[in-house]
Amino acid sequence: MHNQERFEERFEELESKRRREHGDFGVYFLAEALEEGGRSALDNVVERHKNSRHKEPPVYIVNNDGIDLLGKKVPPRRLEKARAAVGNTQVPEHKSPTQQVTTPSGETLLLFEVHRNGHPNRHNRNYIRSLPWGTLLIVILGSLSFSAGLAWYITLPIRHLREATNRFSEGKLDTRVMHKMGKRKDEITDLAKDFDHMAEQVQQLVANQKRLLNDVSHELRSPLARLQVAIEMSRQQPKKTEELMQRVEKESQRLDELVGELLTLSQIEADVYNNESDYFEISGLVASIVDDAEFEATSQQKQVDFNQQDEVLINGSIELLRRAIENVVRNAIYHTAEQTQVIVTLVKEGGVAVVTICDKGKGVSEENLADLFQPFVRINDRNQNVKIPGYGLGLAIARRAVEVHQGDIRAYNRPNGGLCIEMRLPV
Repeated sequence: MHNQERFEERFEELESKRRREHGDFGVYFLAEALEEGGRSALDNVVERHKNSRHKEPPVYIVNNDGIDLLGKKVPPRRLEKARAAVGNTQVPEHKSPTQQVTTPSGETLLLFEVHRNGHPNRHNRNYIRSLPWGTLLIVILGSLSFSAGLAWYITLPIRHLREATNRFSEGKLDTRVMHKMGKRKDEITDLAKDFDHMAEQVQQLVANQKRLLNDVSHELRSPLARLQVAIEMSRQQPKKTEELMQRVEKESQRLDELVGELLTLSQIEADVYNNESDYFEISGLVASIVDDAEFEATSQQKQVDFNQQDEVLINGSIELLRRAIENVVRNAIYHTAEQTQVIVTLVKEGGVAVVTICDKGKGVSEENLADLFQPFVRINDRNQNVKIPGYGLGLAIARRAVEVHQGDIRAYNRPNGGLCIEMRLPV
């Protein structure tokens, strides 16, 4: 009886110590209990453990026969490691997670933990309690804030681009997005710059198409109106039918010429002439055009001179280039003054054939030079020698024909008067 009371007092001391250290029924506690009270102490511990949180203590208590006193199945490898740990003299006995004890009855028992890797035990919980949770919370909140800010910084311009794309698809061609990029200098800014360039090009193309359609309608309306008037007058005045039929024929020819030029311009835009490619001497082509133009210019008391320095072989559509050069030469004949000459030159500069057609007219104002190659543009100034005939499609056809051949065309005023059109074609 006296020994039982002494054990109870010792057990209460161990229990109090366990609570003060926030421990559980682990190896160290059970080892002390078994050394003090033997198996009766173990039964007491198991009972208390069941009343607290767990079914049984998370500890193997193995006798010399390798049998766990609590009935758990002991893994052989865990048992071997535990026995080897008991003999390890490098680890102090009071710090080893494996304990060997001898009960008051002389029984030797080996105690080691059930969970060793990744499972909570007293040491893990003490480590967790020792973590600086305040600092960790600040770090986590800071990381979240930085991630949110970074995500916003990256996705904001993408949202701007998406909104701009939606507006552009709805027909708002004046939509631009570069001004919303701020001072960013990254790939998204480059994408915004490309979007603005694309939008500007599309807007300009649509505007040109609308203007072209409006100009075509205007040009067609005038001869059609004159045709209708001539037909109505022929009904009212049968005696003038022959004269009015001549007017109808003239207006019909004008309509045919307009439709033909529009068809040519449309075919060039549709790359119809891309398949008509061959090698030919451009000098011979220019010479034949000058011969035909000379016959037309003589009746107007004008001349056309051709200065050739080199024989130049190029690859392209001979018919398309004939149309382009002929349009420019005839336009120059209309502008040059009487008793003057149109000068056509052909030179080779490196890998480029340069065809220049210069007249001796009044030239064109600097602000109108850029518009010369637009469809239906005619500069009818009172200072010009003659009123320009045609429909303003000749230079537009020439520009597109040269561009199809990967060349350049430009207009500039001569210092001593007159206008020059320069066409540069790759050899």
